[in-house]
Amino acid sequence: MRILILGAGISGRMLATRLCADSHDVVLIDGNQNALDQVDAQLDVLTIHGDVTDPRILEEAQIKDCDMVVGLTSSESVNIMACSLAHIAGVPRIIARVANTAYMDTSTDFDLRKLGIDLVINQQLECSKDLYNILRIPGAHEVVDLLDGRVLCVGVQLPTDSPLIISALKTFPQPEMLSTIRFVAYMHGDKLRIPSGDTHFSIGDIVYFIGEPSKVRPFLDFALPSESSYSRVVIAGGGALGMELAHQLEDTPLDVTLVEKDADRADYCSEILDHTLVIQGSSLDQDIMEELGINDRTAFVAVTGDDENNIMSCLVAEKMGAHFTTARVDNPNYQPIIRSLALLDRTVSPHSSLINAIYHFVRGTSVHGDRLLQKIPGEILEVLLKADHEWVGKPVPEIALPRGAILSTILRDDQLIVATGDVVLKPGDRVLLYGLPKSVKKLDSILK
Repeated sequence: MRILILGAGISGRMLATRLCADSHDVVLIDGNQNALDQVDAQLDVLTIHGDVTDPRILEEAQIKDCDMVVGLTSSESVNIMACSLAHIAGVPRIIARVANTAYMDTSTDFDLRKLGIDLVINQQLECSKDLYNILRIPGAHEVVDLLDGRVLCVGVQLPTDSPLIISALKTFPQPEMLSTIRFVAYMHGDKLRIPSGDTHFSIGDIVYFIGEPSKVRPFLDFALPSESSYSRVVIAGGGALGMELAHQLEDTPLDVTLVEKDADRADYCSEILDHTLVIQGSSLDQDIMEELGINDRTAFVAVTGDDENNIMSCLVAEKMGAHFTTARVDNPNYQPIIRSLALLDRTVSPHSSLINAIYHFVRGTSVHGDRLLQKIPGEILEVLLKADHEWVGKPVPEIALPRGAILSTILRDDQLIVATGDVVLKPGDRVLLYGLPKSVKKLDSILK
């Protein structure tokens, strides 16, 4: 596909990097030559310096020949204008990033789809969803919601007392516990593997499985018997991301406290949030941190706009005994360092959340979802089976998948079905598929 990206900021560069890895033809426009020079030094893409809303610049980018346009500049008005011009030019798929969540409401008279924009996306909202999923499942290293929230993909590290290390899966003494979920991948040491009946998990393995939200918690209580929970969440940062996360957590049994350095912003947060305690101060202030009373029943989340402050405040919270720490880290260069040194339990990036949310448009019309996992390589794809799809009419065991891919779950009407046994695939089924990077590339013809 020929894909035009408008904006060479962090999100634009991250998207271009992933598209290049999948051998797409990428064109990138930005008004900042220094940003374009960075892209040119790292990627094999066509870069054009200029205004993304200038018709002459868009013609230079051969916009009429593009299969997709993605507006990722820092200005939502510029993104909307440029994407509207792309619609006029006849581009079949158009995506725009916006900051104002009011644009997300498609029930109003200001539905941007009327301007030909297929997907309107807010990266802070997407990131808050990722954080919410992590926090609502204590003990999980990673949680991803799928099939419109009907299914969760959860990654956990097995402790010494986990019953999952007792025997191979096919001889497991309590098969009824395994019937409620579907294992899709696990990391043993530095090797990623796809589980089978002969798989025998070991202590320390990072195991990923998929299941309904109502069945995930009971399974985790069984699989992680010594895992304690937390009853309180402290959010450092009252910006758009912190506010949205606090708002979502107010509907849970968790006690929520938000710390915001700016006095006026703290007052605003206090007015908007109903069941959140708002404290004005810095999460790097020792007195404020002691006032918060952080302990082993506390999850600490740092989501200010400063990566270094977020990392440091999480380290302070961990030293004070926090049960779980996670930080917003925008700089992609920090991510591998944090992982290799095991500084935090988890990091999130609004830019990564954004890329995850839009990438299924690249896969083709059959793919309704595409999620990268943080702890292990590979992708989870949500595929809609149309009547002429080659899998329709075949039982799951007869589906020929490349090595490193596995079918996990089927949504048929309102029924969730674990993809095992003699289940026959039907038109309209929404199928969840996990695949390693090489296997996903081999599935391109099926996905399109």
